[in-house]
Amino acid sequence: MNRSVEFSSNEVFLYFYLLNECNIRGWQNPFEHPNKTIVLATGISEKTVIEVRNRLQQKGLITFESGKKNAKSPVYYLLDVSKTVSKKVSKEVSKRVSKTVNIKDKTKDNKTISPLRVGELFPADSFFDKSLDDCYTELKSNRSWAETVTMNTRSSGNPDFTLEAFYECLKLFFMKLQNEGETTKSPKDAMSHFARWLKFELNNKKDGKSKRTNTNPETDVEVRTIKL
Repeated sequence: MNRSVEFSSNEVFLYFYLLNECNIRGWQNPFEHPNKTIVLATGISEKTVIEVRNRLQQKGLITFESGKKNAKSPVYYLLDVSKTVSKKVSKEVSKRVSKTVNIKDKTKDNKTISPLRVGELFPADSFFDKSLDDCYTELKSNRSWAETVTMNTRSSGNPDFTLEAFYECLKLFFMKLQNEGETTKSPKDAMSHFARWLKFELNNKKDGKSKRTNTNPETDVEVRTIKL
C-alpha cells in the first residue's frame, strides 16, 4: 500500500542522526544511544527527542526500547525504509533533496540491512560538505534550530542568553573555523560542533576561565569583521 508521508525538520534531523550513529558503529543494528548525547549533539531538547522518535516509530522508520534512568540507555533499531514508506514525501522535504545516497548492504552477525535510497526520503545534502560561507548562511537561516538552541541554553543555566547572543556566537564560531584553516563544513556537523563549542564557552565564562583575557577591563575589545 503506497501512501505519502510528511516529515518535520526535527524528524528528518533525528532520523539522519540515528542513521549516522548506526553507520559509525559499523551498522550494528539495534544499538544503544543515550538521550543526553542526542540533546548535546543536535540542540534538540530531550522532551522533543522523545516526541520525535515516537513519530518516527509510528511512520515505520525505527523501533526503540525506552531506557531506564541511570541504568540503561534507549535501544534503537532502524527499519528497512524502502518497504514501509512511500517514495513520495512532502514538497518541503523533496525540494531540498539534490542527491541520492545509496547505503550499501552491510552484514553483521548474518543480518543484512537492505539498501536505503535515503535521498528519496530526506534532505541528504545536510550531510555533505559545503563552503563555510554557504554553511554559515544555511545555519543562520535555520530559525527553528536557532530558537531551540537558545531555549535549551537558557534552561540549562544561562537565563540571560538571547537569540541575538546566539547569532553573535554563531558568527564567532565560524570566524574560529576560518582562523583554524577550515574551508568546508557540512551543516549537520557544524550544528553538532557549534552546540559543543557553545556549551564549553559558556561554562568557561561562568567559571571565570574564558580564554578571552583582557589585562585592562576598561579597554574596549575590537572585533575585526570577517566576511561570512
